[in-house]
Amino acid sequence: MKQVKLGKTDIKVSVLGIGMGTAHPSGRFTQELMDMKELANLLIFAFDKGINFWDTAFQYKTYPHIKEALNHVNRFEVVLTTKLTTSDEKNTMRDFQASLKELNIDYFDICLLHGVRTATEFRRRTGAFDALLKLKNQGKIRAVGISTHGLSALKSVSETPEVDVVWSRINYAGIYMDTYSLGLYDKLATIPCLKKIVKILPNKIKAALTPKPESQRLSQNNQKEVEHILTKIHSQSKGVVGMKVLVEGYLRQNVKNAIEYVINLPFVDACIIGMMKQREIEENCRILSGIQ
Repeated sequence: MKQVKLGKTDIKVSVLGIGMGTAHPSGRFTQELMDMKELANLLIFAFDKGINFWDTAFQYKTYPHIKEALNHVNRFEVVLTTKLTTSDEKNTMRDFQASLKELNIDYFDICLLHGVRTATEFRRRTGAFDALLKLKNQGKIRAVGISTHGLSALKSVSETPEVDVVWSRINYAGIYMDTYSLGLYDKLATIPCLKKIVKILPNKIKAALTPKPESQRLSQNNQKEVEHILTKIHSQSKGVVGMKVLVEGYLRQNVKNAIEYVINLPFVDACIIGMMKQREIEENCRILSGIQ
């Protein structure tokens, strides 16, 4: 599979990455609920198909699965990304070191602030971002960035030279893409005094608070605004990775169109898709081979 360099970093990733945070009706993550060896074997299968780009997060609870998979591949040939939801330096260092220990590795290729929704939230999480920069200087992270869940947060990326890469929600349907209009769950999660409460809500309540895909479709003008900002970010030699390409499976019936749309965007370097079956990996690889 074709590999591309992410921005000005020296990190080369397959244009298709395998994600491990697919939403489950229970409010948890589908990959988290998979048997450890089942997901590990899927990661190994993806690697054998040329997918060297593995994307996870501290909250996905898939570290045991990844650790098992890393026992069967060359760690240095895998680009491993994790994401942290922390806001200050102390807790960021704690969760990062715990991540290294649980995976029995010495470094992450990429580490992101997870799900940043607004520019204000990004400023509130400066301590966490500064911690990532310190870890990068120590050689424990090769590149730092954020995954965005809101338009003002996405704009902040273009105004922050230290950001190496961004994970941005993008798809042809304009669903769940970054916007100024946040859903109830996201609004609650941006308020410091409520953030901890939101985290401990039962998973079923979290799922109920999450808006349905049909209600989250952007207008064409708003979608163009997202694309304009991503074009600017990409022009700054920052890596851009597309996520929500299939909108948690909502676009599964049009998977070919969905992948081709995102991967052909000139400002997107690679995309992440949560895949749970070998046949999904094979299908997506076939689609990409037709593009390349």
